[in-house]
Amino acid sequence: MTKRPPPQSRQPWPAFILVTAVMAAAALLSAGLLDYLSARKGGPSYIFAAVEKMPAPTTAVEMKPSERPETRPAEKPAPKTFEEALAASLAAAGVSEDAFLRLKDAKGRPQFEVEIPADLYASIEPSLDKALKAESVRVAGKKRTKGEDRTEVLWSLRRAPKQEAAISFVLPAEPPVIVADREPAAKRGPRGQVALIMDDMGNSLDTLDALIALRRPVTVSVLPYSAHAAETARLARENGLEVLLHLPLESVNNHEAMADTEGMIVATMTEPAIVAAFEASYDRVPFAAGTNNHMGSRFTAERDLMRAILKPIKERGLFFVDSRTTAKTVALDEARKMGILAAERDVFLDADEDRGRIRGRLIELFQKARKKGRAIGICHPFPETLAVLKSTFQLVDVYNLEAVPVSRLVR
Repeated sequence: MTKRPPPQSRQPWPAFILVTAVMAAAALLSAGLLDYLSARKGGPSYIFAAVEKMPAPTTAVEMKPSERPETRPAEKPAPKTFEEALAASLAAAGVSEDAFLRLKDAKGRPQFEVEIPADLYASIEPSLDKALKAESVRVAGKKRTKGEDRTEVLWSLRRAPKQEAAISFVLPAEPPVIVADREPAAKRGPRGQVALIMDDMGNSLDTLDALIALRRPVTVSVLPYSAHAAETARLARENGLEVLLHLPLESVNNHEAMADTEGMIVATMTEPAIVAAFEASYDRVPFAAGTNNHMGSRFTAERDLMRAILKPIKERGLFFVDSRTTAKTVALDEARKMGILAAERDVFLDADEDRGRIRGRLIELFQKARKKGRAIGICHPFPETLAVLKSTFQLVDVYNLEAVPVSRLVR
């Protein structure tokens, strides 16, 4: 029987292996601890980043009815004010916001003023009735007052509870279809005088060329901050045309146009600021003999504001023409009280850009001048207006009238 050799005893690990193992374990422990501390402080982490990002387990807890958040119904929009309801109704009926003024009477009740042609009024009347009804506004009455040169239709309006308002429609009289008799001038009385102001000049020299070509004394009213203001004034003067400063004044409701008009003088300005703004505009339009207002339905309706703007006009020795952008204007009255030579517009030629209507209003201007002895018209450099002047302004001779600069008609 073969004997097994006795088992050999294991040799202990060398010391350097034990030291290496201990150091490696310490290093791993230190790295783990540092990684943990970095993760806690929001720094970079390799081991604990995934753990930190794991969402904590949640336990569904059924809320009692009393603890559930209250679901509120959607809030209803605030009702329109009476003024907003009227403006919305006019817009729905097809009346442009540029065509009406928002005013208030002494009791704060809305008073709208709308100047439109009579045929347009006839077409929008049924639509406006319907639009007002949709806004819960009742038409209590319509009062028509016919004047020599215009008809006013006053709508009295009611809305619960006990709210009142009014819309005043101003309808310029339509001139007769035909123009003129052919009676020889020798058999007629003294010649009347007619002046025509072309507003909003300074943006195009081509428009000025068209006016010069008429060979009539059209008065050129220049916007002070237009692109060619100074050159327009100079060329007009060189060609024998009178020059006005077309002074931008605050309107009641034409806010978009006001925002686009540089040099606008507004009601919130102090009197020194008003004077300074006027002087700045005046300096930009050389050879200006006078001034008329651009917009200005708010300014010309308030006496204090008009006195403030008329002071520098008087000091400069200028005359003033009221463009009559509101029926409530006090501008002419204040100017004459201050001893300033002044006049006011009689006919507005191009409230719309329809050639037939522009021609009709030019004839209306001639008829007024023949009847009253003098009349002033205002128009704008629209292509339609320029075309009508080119074809029709010569009828001034048929009406036995003298076309004059507007300075001849101020008093």
